[in-house]
Formats: sequence, C-alpha cells, structure tokens
Amino acid sequence: MSIKQIIVSNPDVALKTYVIAPRDYADTVLEKMVKLGVFEPIHLEEEAKKKEVEEYINLVEKCKKLFDSINSYIEEPLTIEVREIPANTRQTLESLYNKLSNVLNLLMELDKKRNEYHKKVNELSALQKYVDHMNSIHHNTDSSILDYDGALIVVKTFFGLRGSIEALKGKAMYVLGELSIDEQNAFATIAFEKSIADEVLKEVEQRNLREIEISKTYGYVSLSTLSNMIKADVEKLKVELSNIENRINDIVKNNAYDIALLKILVDVEYSKTELLKVALESKHLSLLSGWVLKSKKDSLYRELGNIPLQIVFEEDPEPPVEFNNLKPFKPFEMFTELNGHPSPREWDPTPLLTYFYAIFFALMFPDIGYAIGLLIGSKYVLPYFVQNLETLQKLRKIVYATAFCAVVTGVLSGSFLGSLIGQYISMFIPSVLPSPPPRLLDLAATVEYMKSAIKLALLVGYISILVAHLTGFAKAAIKTHDLWTAILEACMVIMIVFGPPFITYKLSFTGINIDVFKLGRVMPVNIIEYIIYATLVVYIFCKIKTSGPAGALFWIFDVIGILADNMSFVRIAGIGAGSALLTEIFNGFVYSAMQSFAAINIAVGIVAGIATALMLHTFSLAASVLGPYIHSLRLITYEMASKFYEGSGRRITPIKVSLGSISLGVRMTS
Repeated sequence: MSIKQIIVSNPDVALKTYVIAPRDYADTVLEKMVKLGVFEPIHLEEEAKKKEVEEYINLVEKCKKLFDSINSYIEEPLTIEVREIPANTRQTLESLYNKLSNVLNLLMELDKKRNEYHKKVNELSALQKYVDHMNSIHHNTDSSILDYDGALIVVKTFFGLRGSIEALKGKAMYVLGELSIDEQNAFATIAFEKSIADEVLKEVEQRNLREIEISKTYGYVSLSTLSNMIKADVEKLKVELSNIENRINDIVKNNAYDIALLKILVDVEYSKTELLKVALESKHLSLLSGWVLKSKKDSLYRELGNIPLQIVFEEDPEPPVEFNNLKPFKPFEMFTELNGHPSPREWDPTPLLTYFYAIFFALMFPDIGYAIGLLIGSKYVLPYFVQNLETLQKLRKIVYATAFCAVVTGVLSGSFLGSLIGQYISMFIPSVLPSPPPRLLDLAATVEYMKSAIKLALLVGYISILVAHLTGFAKAAIKTHDLWTAILEACMVIMIVFGPPFITYKLSFTGINIDVFKLGRVMPVNIIEYIIYATLVVYIFCKIKTSGPAGALFWIFDVIGILADNMSFVRIAGIGAGSALLTEIFNGFVYSAMQSFAAINIAVGIVAGIATALMLHTFSLAASVLGPYIHSLRLITYEMASKFYEGSGRRITPIKVSLGSISLGVRMTS
C-alpha cells in the first residue's frame, strides 16, 4: 500500500489478451477462464479478429524494419537508459513509427548526398593525381593539353575501364598521357581528328567511358594551377562531408531515446507477433482474444499452467478498467460510478471523495443518538428496501462509516438526541462545533448558532473547492501532462487563495473579513492586487487559447463560479441546522410531557418523557436521515468531482459464474 492510495488510486487497467492453444484444449481453456472470472471476451467475427491481429503483426514488422534501417546509420555505440515502458504499446509503436519514419527519410537524403560527395571526392582526387602526372610529363603546359576542341584536332581526357580505354586508343592520332588509377580504371588523354569526333564520342558512350570536361569547369590554366584548383574543390567537398556526418550524428543523438524505446518495444512484441502469426496460419491452433486485468495476469497463468498454450498480452489505447481501491473505500465506489468509470488516463478519486462525503454527512447529521438509530435502521429496516445482498452489504458499510463520523461530530457538538442527553456530554467535553441552545429557549443564542453554522459550512466549502482544483492541477500536470489545463487550474488555485484577502481589502468599509489564511496580515495589499490581476490576465489568455474566442466570455463564469460553488455548501448548514432545531423543538415537547405527567407521579412523568422522546426522535430520524446522504452525494459529485474527474472509462465485465443468493418464484416481466 502506498500513501497515494489513501488519497487517489490508479484504476486497474486491462490488457488485450490472446490465448493460443491447441483446438482440442479450447473448451478446457474456456471452462477454466469462466471459473476464474478474469476474462472478458472480445466479440469479433473471425475475419475481423484475423484482420486486427494481422494489422498488429504488420505494425511490429514495419517497426522492426524501421529500426534496422535507422540502426545502420549509428556509427558509434550509444548507451541509452529507458526507465519506463509506455502503458499503450500499440499507440506508442504507431507514434514512434510515424516520427522515426520522417527521421529515416531525412537520414536517407543525407546519406545519398554523402555518397555523392564521397564519389566526387574520389573522382577529383584521382583527377588531381592524373593532372600532376601530366604536369610531370609536359612541363609548362596548360589545361588545353587535356581538353581542346580545334578545327582539325580534338583532344579529350577520358576515364573508365582500362580495356575500354585500350580499345579507344585505336582511333587516336596521339596518346598524350595515360595513368592507371587502380587495377580496373585508368585516365587517358587522346588526340584524334575532328572529322571522326562524333564517331569517337559515340563509342565513348557505348563503352561507358566518362569524358572529363576540364576547360568547361576550370577554363584554360596551367596544369599546376589546375591541380591546386582541383585540390581546393576536394577540400570544400570534405568540409561538406564533415558537416553531413555531423548532422547525421546529431539527428541520431536527438532521437536516440525514441530509437532505443522502439528497439525495446520491438524486441518485446516481435516474439509475440510470431506466435500470433503461427496461430493464424495453423489449422490445429485456436486463438481466443479478450481482456484481462493486469492484476489478474498471474492468476491466469496459474490457472492455465498445466495446459500447453501461449498467452500474449498487448497494451491498448482504450482498455476497460476496474476499480483498484483499498478495502475501506470499496463501498464508496458506487458514488464514483455515478460520474462514470475512471479512464486509464486519470486517477480514481474514490478515496478523496469518501473523506469529503463522510465529513459533509457528519456535519449535517451531528448527533450520537441519531447515529445509533442509523446503525439500528441499517440492520433491521434497510433489508426491506434493498433485496440485492451485495448492494445491501455496501450500503451497510457506508452507513457504518458515516454513523461513526456522525458520532464524532455529535461528541464535538455535544449532541445526543440534541441537548436531551448531550448537555451532560458538554460537561466533560467542551463543544467545538456549533450547536443550538437547549429547547431554543435563548433566541439570541439560536441566531448566533445559525450564523456559526453558515460560517462553518462556507469554510468547509472553501477548503473543498480548493482541494478539488488542487487535484485538478495535479492531474493535469502529473497524470495527463496537459499544459494549458494545468495553467488554468493553477490560476484558479491562486485566485481561490488570494481572492479572500483581496475582497476583504476592497470591502473593508463593510467590516467583512473572509481572509481565511490571514494573508492580508503578512503580505502588502498591493502585492496581493498584482497577483490577482496578473493571474486573471493569464487565465483569460489560456481560456481563449483552449476555448477559442468564446473564452473571452467564458472566464467570467469560471471566476464567478467559485463563489457560486462555495455558496452551494450553505446546504450543510441548512440541513444540519434544520435537523438540530427540529430536535430541540421535540426536546421541548419531551420536557413538557415529563412535567405534565410528573404532576401525577414522577415515575409516570419519566415514562411519558421516554415514550414521547422515542416517538418524536424516531420520527425526526426518519424525516432527516435521507437529506444528509443525498446532499453529501450532490456536493462531492457536482462541486468537487466535476472539477477534475471525467469518468470516460469502461468497466471490465468478465464472464464468470456468480455465486450468492438467488431469488426464486419471481416472475419475469417484459
């Protein structure tokens, strides 16, 4: 158990599960999974199931080829630590494939350019070597000795296979120079008659020889100058090559984490897809697909361990979920369900809502005697209204928890059937929470009680709304990584914290003081004003960014909504005070009955008082018990959960045999 689990919890997310087993064992596998109750089958047609699996196999194979291609560009070993595997494998693979495909295209373009430059460097280096060779033979000559087009004679330099060069030399008047570059290729400068120039050039093309156009590229310069010019071009190309190499390395390093993550996911998923491929192609294997919760994987392995099969698990972007709360919070999950089931992308707020539900209820129902009556009612009366045993047990646990909290607030307010017995508790434990005067005999004290109850309700509402927006900020910043929502929630928190001292200052002439945290005493007023105005500007900007032009108007409702939400908590005072005042009115009747019958006999008076108290307080309990439950539920649903909880998930529904109480003799109605 972690500390986080007592505040919010992560739902138990299901994995898409493929069970590959021999066809002879298919019925046995199904029987065991139904018995275990952890497998929700995916109802797809055979062709649809096959297509879905094939699509995933193709995705993994494409990702593997993509990694192999990118990996060929990594020249130096890199060590990358991948600390966390994403929850949604398929979606992550698709995202990585789309992103790294663009990276690969860029690398391929750069590699193509690199190869072209390498080829040019090699060709120019060989040409420089040949020019130096010709310069050593023909001193003080210029480049016309390598490339000249005259009226009678044409001089050309060719490069290619030595055999082709030798064949071409048969048409030459003179061979001015020749140099072998390697065992296969050579340069040669040949002079031939102008009249056969077209014939020679045609043969050059047929023999795949390359004409070196020196005069066109460098003009007519001395051979030594030509050598230096070629050398300068080689150096420029080498600089370009170095830049390309650096750019390739930078691209690889900038995407190293994604490449490493792709490698890990491909390694994990490739073996799975091989199994799925075999299952699809085999006539002797059956493929069952469905959902299994992550927490139930080990149970599934244990149950099916003695059967020759393979189980493949796959992450899915929209899996079903199950609540994953500690045992004390389980009954309160039904309240969270009213807003939907948590999605894999959000927290389950059941623990947090449980605390506030219990607090709200206890403040509306602060009486020890009524709490005891509630426990008795849940034991003997509730079964008449709830026939489903599972639901009955959950409701009883909710009653036990809320009744305990009501006992605590009853002690703190000195209320046990109001002041009837509570006045004796107050002799030993001072009242901390507001409570009405006995039998409402003191009108001024009654008015003061109402004021105190309203103040307490507004304070509780203020803290509740602050906690709700803090939770919304934490969810956006930590869970969903939604920057704009996080900023909006942070602005709301700032306005909730600094709004009261700001309003207190602006309304100081009225004597109103709602500075909850007493910030006005420790901070200059102008600083508080700057914080409020700056936060408001940021909030309006973010609202326009997220909601479009309408955000310029919507922010007004959000800011004013804080006050409206807070005022909604006045119902705590209204319901709590209404019940407490009715209790004291009935206590007045009890004392009147005791005094009236005591005139006959003191014992008769006591009996009459007890009977009257039992009758009236039972009626009061029955009349007031539902209000706190209903309004506490409304507060946690509309004033709190709506600030941070979406409830867009789907609950897993595994096939299983349910054991329990069965009602017989009940006719089914259509």
